[in-house]
Amino acid sequence: MRNFILILLFTAACLAFIITGHLYWERKIDATVQAARAKVETSAKQETETSQTEAILARARQLPTAVQAAIKRAVEEKRPIRLVIAGSESTPENGGWPELLKQALDDAYGKGVFHITVHEYDGLTTADADRQRIAADWAKDKPDLVLLEPFLLNDNGVVTIDDTLAHIQSILAGLKSAAPHAVVILQPPNPIYNATYYPKQVEALERFAKDNGYAYFDHWSAWPDHKSEELNQYVDPESDLPTAEGAKVWANALAKRFIAQ
Repeated sequence: MRNFILILLFTAACLAFIITGHLYWERKIDATVQAARAKVETSAKQETETSQTEAILARARQLPTAVQAAIKRAVEEKRPIRLVIAGSESTPENGGWPELLKQALDDAYGKGVFHITVHEYDGLTTADADRQRIAADWAKDKPDLVLLEPFLLNDNGVVTIDDTLAHIQSILAGLKSAAPHAVVILQPPNPIYNATYYPKQVEALERFAKDNGYAYFDHWSAWPDHKSEELNQYVDPESDLPTAEGAKVWANALAKRFIAQ
């Protein structure tokens, strides 16, 4: 009887050992499988992120070096590229070329890659804008890029080009102080039919950008010649603002700069 009990106890101990060992190895194998799966998923995620980053940077490859660097910084920080668009009533917050450009960027880069904020200042001259310290508005958006259409059209016949450029310099100095990492891109307003002095102001703006190291996007080459009456189909001769067709021309010209094919 005593031997029988010992055999039972020994058998029970063996079974317990076998069951415990099986459970241990089962848990160990499960943990190993989960770790391997997590490693594969992490690797796949990293490969996807790397692929997305490369795709974004490839799209941006024809932009100026400083603009590309700002885009790369935002992508590496895994956040949207914050683009501020600012200007006169030629740069409307709603229903104009900025909306069309946003759509083009969403289509090319992916929705949400760019976070775009538009600041429209109706009727301001550069003197007004400088006095009102409008760069503080843009700094609140923590921009990576600021695409500025200075108020040359509103300045035309009101503010001399030398004063205009001085005010632009002051506005951008304010931006630099408030948002030191923001990269500025300057562009002219839309052309207008048969203007004489205004095109010279635009030429001076381009020289100013070059002399001071700012990127400059010249979209005028995409419009009909400013001496041609055809331009009146793209710019309303009464308001001097882009028509729907003009907004498309402007947006497409900028999209070609932002989006490498």
